[in-house]
Amino acid sequence: MFRILDRYICKTIFYIIINVLFLLISLSSIIKFIDQLRIIGEGTYTILDACIFTILNIPKDVEIFFPTSVLLGALLGLGQLSTRNELIIMQASSFTRTQIIKSVIKTSIPLVLIIMAINEWITPISNSIARDFRTQKISGKSSLINQNGIWIKDKNNFVYIEHVLRKQEFSGIHIYTLNNHKQLKNIRHALSSKFEKSRWKLFKVNCYDLTKKNKIIQTKIDKMYWNTDLMPNKITMLRLDPSLLSIRELYTYIQYLKKNNQESKKYQLNIWKKIFLPITVSVMIMIATSCIFGPLSNVSVGIRTINGILFGLFFYFLDILFGQLILIYHVLPILGALLPDVSFFFIALYILLKLKK
Repeated sequence: MFRILDRYICKTIFYIIINVLFLLISLSSIIKFIDQLRIIGEGTYTILDACIFTILNIPKDVEIFFPTSVLLGALLGLGQLSTRNELIIMQASSFTRTQIIKSVIKTSIPLVLIIMAINEWITPISNSIARDFRTQKISGKSSLINQNGIWIKDKNNFVYIEHVLRKQEFSGIHIYTLNNHKQLKNIRHALSSKFEKSRWKLFKVNCYDLTKKNKIIQTKIDKMYWNTDLMPNKITMLRLDPSLLSIRELYTYIQYLKKNNQESKKYQLNIWKKIFLPITVSVMIMIATSCIFGPLSNVSVGIRTINGILFGLFFYFLDILFGQLILIYHVLPILGALLPDVSFFFIALYILLKLKK
């Protein structure tokens, strides 16, 4: 009988989580589409292009709204069972609260795996395509990192890139090389570059040698190779928000930053958030279950929905707050990813302890 009850709870919660997630993504997509309407007409950007851009951003919305969807889905699903007194009957049949919590967590496991797979393989690609697609339609030019280009440190080199034409092609490359005494040794300005056979080929290069006293030696070279660890995928990572990168990409880029003695805490924070997604979902389920057995057991669906949204917003703000504090005060990034989950865990624990009194 317990297996039947287990499947019944899983089925109820699963459909409600999916419906809530679909609703939240739909609302977010409508808002994004409306926001795109203000730039329709710039370049060749049309309503159809705005639709394509909005669709390409859906995978990121799935990641953003999934924890809140689980919280709302568990609140509404268990609330529905509670309203029909089914939870009371289950407990009278020796199906404990712990078993009910386990049933809800079982429901979320396949969903968590699917979301993590989307985050790992689909979201980075879709958001990169969306950004390049919109830029190309509006400007008809290359995808700019920002209006002022981008600076990158690579060992003793400081590299300035004006434009990213494609993943393996840049234009406007400026390479400033320092010696071991942190003094400028030489400067190379290349009109364009292309990644071929695991290394960069620079075209139309002006080289300036600053090693001679009171003299700058200029050399013009049609093409030359640039030996560097700066691979095309690392440039692609810089064009995206850290939250849009996969765990593999984040790990690779963190190692590159550490190798070049650069700050990597922002990227470490994001990789830990992605790794701790199953813990976040489990804590959300604990919150929902404790509320249904406690203060929200006899309230209307509307009140449960509002409380679920408030809990979701509270978690979202805590996530941002702790993340920023961790970066400002140089604390271990893993703590910034864990603190929101720990805070909500103690809230759920407090509610459950109150129920036993």
